[in-house]
Amino acid sequence: MLMTFMPLEWTQFPLATVGEISESVVFSALLISATVIFLTSQIWAETCAWLRLPPVLGQLIGGLLLGVSALKILVFAEGDAAINPAVISLIQQTTEADAEIALTAYSHQLIAISEGAANLGVVALLFLIGLESDFESLLKVGPQAAIVATAGVVLPLVGGTVGLITLFGTPLLPAIFGGAALTATSIGITAKVLKDLGQLQSTEGQIIIGAAVLDDLLGILILALVVSLVKEGSINVAGLGWLLLSTAIFVGSVVLLRSPVAQAFTALNSWLRSENSLLISGIVFALMMAAIANALHLEAILGAFAAGIMLSGTAQRQQLLERFEPIAGILAPIFFIVVGAKTDLSVLNPANPDSATGLGMAACLIVIAVLGKGVASYLMPRAGELNRLAIGIGMVPRGEVGLVFVGIGSAIGMSEELTAAIILMVVVTTLVAPLLLRWTLPAANAPAPITQVPLSGN
Repeated sequence: MLMTFMPLEWTQFPLATVGEISESVVFSALLISATVIFLTSQIWAETCAWLRLPPVLGQLIGGLLLGVSALKILVFAEGDAAINPAVISLIQQTTEADAEIALTAYSHQLIAISEGAANLGVVALLFLIGLESDFESLLKVGPQAAIVATAGVVLPLVGGTVGLITLFGTPLLPAIFGGAALTATSIGITAKVLKDLGQLQSTEGQIIIGAAVLDDLLGILILALVVSLVKEGSINVAGLGWLLLSTAIFVGSVVLLRSPVAQAFTALNSWLRSENSLLISGIVFALMMAAIANALHLEAILGAFAAGIMLSGTAQRQQLLERFEPIAGILAPIFFIVVGAKTDLSVLNPANPDSATGLGMAACLIVIAVLGKGVASYLMPRAGELNRLAIGIGMVPRGEVGLVFVGIGSAIGMSEELTAAIILMVVVTTLVAPLLLRWTLPAANAPAPITQVPLSGN
C-alpha cells in the first residue's frame, strides 16, 4: 500500500550523536546483525525446504524469533522494547565501547542500514518477478485479475467495516479504517511462494500477481481516502483526484512505453562494453522506476515490478535474469526476516488485558480477511480448470502492507484494541497463507502454459 518502504527513523538518533560514535563500532554492529540475519534465514529456509514447506515461511518464522516477540535481537521500533543485552555485550567485547555507545550504534545501524537493505530486498524481488512475468500472458488474464482484485478490495472493506460496527460498536471512522486494512495484499510474500513452487507463470500464478498489483493500486486510493476522512473529517477531492490521475498516467506509460524502452535498453547494452554493464543498467532502471512510483505516492515496489515488466521484452532478458537472481536471493530474505521481526506476537496473549479485548475483533477480522479474498476468486465467471481456491489463498497474506496500516492508524489515534486486532490479523494471514498455498497449488517441475481464459461460457 502507500509506503511499503518502511521509513527510516533518523530522529531517534540525532546526527551529532551518531557522528560521535566510532565507525568501527557501527561496522561491528552491522556485521553482527548481518551475520544473525543471514544465518537465521538460511537455517529456517533450509528447514522448511526439507519439510517441503515454502522457504519464505521459514524466513518469517526466523524473523519472529529474532524480533520483538522473542529474542529481541532485531528491534526496529522506537519505544520500550529493549534490545537483547547479549548483543550489546558482544559489541562491547569486540570494540571496547561502553554500553550506551554500543546500544546507539547497534540501534542506528538496524534502522539506517539493515532496514534499508530490507527495503532494497523487496524492490529486488519485485523487479525479478516482473522480469520473469510474461507481459502478454498478464494481459490475457487481465479481466480475471481485475475481477479478483476489485472484489478482493470491496468485500473485505465492507465486511470489516460492518463487522466492527455491528459486533463491537466501533465508531464509524475507525471501523472504516479497520475494514480498509483488510484490503491489502502482500505481493512480495505470495510472489516468492509462487516462484518457489514453479507456478509463477501458470494461469493461476499470473492471475494472482496481476490481481495483487491491481489490488495495491486500488488500496492506495482507499488508504488516501480513509486517512483524509479520519484526519480532516471530509474527503480531499483534489488530492484524491490527483492521485487517481497519477496512477492512471503511471500504468498507461508502462503499457505504452514497454516496447520502446525494451528496444532502447537492448541497443544501449549492445553498445556498452564494461563488465557487468547489463546488470548495473538493469538495477539502475529498477531503482529509477521505484523512485518515480514513490514520488507519485504509489508503492515503490510497483515501480520495480513495472521496471521488470518493461525489461522482460529485451533481447537480454535471460542474461539479466541469470545475473540478477543471485542479488535478489541475497537481499529478499532480509526483507522477510525484518517483516517477521517487526511483528509483535504479544497480541496473542489472552491473559494480557490489553490483548484480550482485541482478540474478539481479531477473530472477526481474520475470518473476513480470508473469506473476502477467497470469495473474490469465485466471482470470476466459469473458466475451465482454474484453481480458484489457490487464487483466493494467494491473495490472503497481508504481511508488511498490513503493518503500514497499523503504523498510520496508530498515528491518527486508532484504539489499542483495534490496533492489536489488525496486528494479529496480519500475523495469522502472513504465516498461514504460504502453507495453504503450498497445499492448494502443488509444486510444478515446469510452469504450466497460460491459455486465454474466457469471461463467459464453458
